[in-house]
Amino acid sequence: MSLWWRYAWAWGSAAGAVLAVALFAGYVKLRSAVASGPPGTIEHFFVGVILVAAAVALTAYIIQRRLGQALHDLEELHQASLFDNEKQRRYLESLQREQHQAEVTLQSILGKADAEAGQSHSLIHRRSSDAIGTARDAIARLTPTLCWLAATPALQKFLGYTIIELNARSVLELVHPDDVIALRSALEKALRTGEGHDIRCRIIARGGQERHVQIDVLTRYVSEDKPLHMRCHFIDITERVQTDRELRHRTDQLSQANERLQRINTELERLKESYRDLYHNAPVLYFSLDARSHFAACNETMFRMLGYSREELIDQPYVRLLAPDSRERFRQRPDAYQRAGEIESQWVKKDGTVIDVWIRSAPVQDGAGRFLRSRSVAQDMTERNRLANALRAQAEEMQRTNERLQRINRELDDFTYVVSHDLKEPLRTLQAFSNFLAQDYRSQLGAEGQEYIDHLISASKRLGNLIDDLLTLSRIGRVLNTPRVFDLNETFGTVRSDLAGLIQRKNAIIRCDGPLPSVLGDPPRVAQLLANLVSNGLKYNESPRPEVLVGTLPPRNGVDLDRVIVYVRDNGIGIDPKYHDQVFGIFRRLHLPEQYEGTGAGLAICKKIVEAHGGRIWIESQPGAGATFFFTLPRPAAPSRSVVDETTAVQADDTKMRVTHLTNPRR
Repeated sequence: MSLWWRYAWAWGSAAGAVLAVALFAGYVKLRSAVASGPPGTIEHFFVGVILVAAAVALTAYIIQRRLGQALHDLEELHQASLFDNEKQRRYLESLQREQHQAEVTLQSILGKADAEAGQSHSLIHRRSSDAIGTARDAIARLTPTLCWLAATPALQKFLGYTIIELNARSVLELVHPDDVIALRSALEKALRTGEGHDIRCRIIARGGQERHVQIDVLTRYVSEDKPLHMRCHFIDITERVQTDRELRHRTDQLSQANERLQRINTELERLKESYRDLYHNAPVLYFSLDARSHFAACNETMFRMLGYSREELIDQPYVRLLAPDSRERFRQRPDAYQRAGEIESQWVKKDGTVIDVWIRSAPVQDGAGRFLRSRSVAQDMTERNRLANALRAQAEEMQRTNERLQRINRELDDFTYVVSHDLKEPLRTLQAFSNFLAQDYRSQLGAEGQEYIDHLISASKRLGNLIDDLLTLSRIGRVLNTPRVFDLNETFGTVRSDLAGLIQRKNAIIRCDGPLPSVLGDPPRVAQLLANLVSNGLKYNESPRPEVLVGTLPPRNGVDLDRVIVYVRDNGIGIDPKYHDQVFGIFRRLHLPEQYEGTGAGLAICKKIVEAHGGRIWIESQPGAGATFFFTLPRPAAPSRSVVDETTAVQADDTKMRVTHLTNPRR
């Protein structure tokens, strides 16, 4: 179809309008020539109506002629079968759409010309003095199918599209995708109800610019239920939306700030109450003195401890609390609390009790450096001072006791030395003359006399050993030398050398069960300890091959981590468990002197040596199964717990094997 035919109705309307304007201008010129003055308003109106009617009639005639010609052409094309069925169908649909558009346009012009003739003309052809126009000018008409029918220049400028570009396009094409459904629903509702107000959506103008608009819709009807078109008034509310959005954002920020402020105020109140509770219920006494040395503030702890009420202390002079001596010192130095420092004083409680208090004070000053009040904390030191005085008294008493003990020990040492010396002198005389008598007169005394002489010599010898052991026991309770670190292996070697004769006579085996550690102590005393235990294991032994084993054990269940546990195990006659505590007593013997030699002081001496080193000694034994003596000595440097744990498992199995070996000596 040619361009002329496609826009025939527009060309006809334009020709009719031009003709109407020309006729109106000629009429005005003729009127002005006949009579002077402007034409009347009523005459202009009727003349305008006549001209518009003539233009409309001309346009309708042209459209009808063109439609008739088109239908005639269509009938000829159909008869000639120049196109196939599909092209004919499309062409027919195109003509029908154009006919429908022409009918709608014609109805728009003719159907409402009597009611909106001037308004319709202004909507389509109004020209604004400015290029953009006002918000009131953004008006459009939409078909019932929501397509663009007409738009004012201001709306075209706002959208960035001309009416030619918008014509027959759906208004939903320019709407933001998220708002399409809502706008479609609102416009369809306006078609049903006749109007719609405050419909908001986002329009995408040319160039992709997003604008917020508010649409008010008024629907025009051909008949009661057939809508003709929708008159839409567009208002740009982008700035308002942005302002509202910014306002909501700021409102939210303000609300959040208010919430934070409320939380801060709540927290401050909680902290204030916590500090108040801490101040009033602290286990110390808080108070403040003003420049007059009167109480400005006190905490509840102070009231409870002293027994006074708030009215009895607040704004009362500080000297009211002071004992006489402290009151006199305070009067000599009334500014003592106006300087930072510590003060010792005595207060009088309400019941008359005098307490010792220690006070730390700091001044509070104004901007000019003038004293306002003191900030002081006091603590009741009465019980502490009493305990300190008691401890000092006990320390002095202990010092006097130690001095007495040292004097007694010196006297005991002197007494022991004198006694042993005085006893040994006649004992040596008795032994010498007994030996002389046995050597010179044995043959003359007879059998009974010789037996008496032998008993006398044996008793004197035993008496000498008892005196020696008594002297040793009196001195052995103290470590004579300064404790030092030494190797037990060297001490064990010394003991074997000293007991070489006894070992040879007994045909015994003395061995060390693995390397021995280093210990802290007095080496000569520890050597005597080992010698006594080893010699006991050999003397109280009826095995044809006596055996004594010396070794160490790991700490038991985490106990004695700072000490070394040494054991001396033998395969001797053993000791009944009921005598295990008695064997460490002085001169306690379980056998007759004729059975086993000794005075019974050896284990007592061992106990004294171990206790002098801060350790302990005990025994594990059964009759006929040998005996094992355990004792502890200080460890020079306690190993870490991990080292102890690593060696415990390895040494436990070895210890079990050693016990089995020694408890069955005749295997």
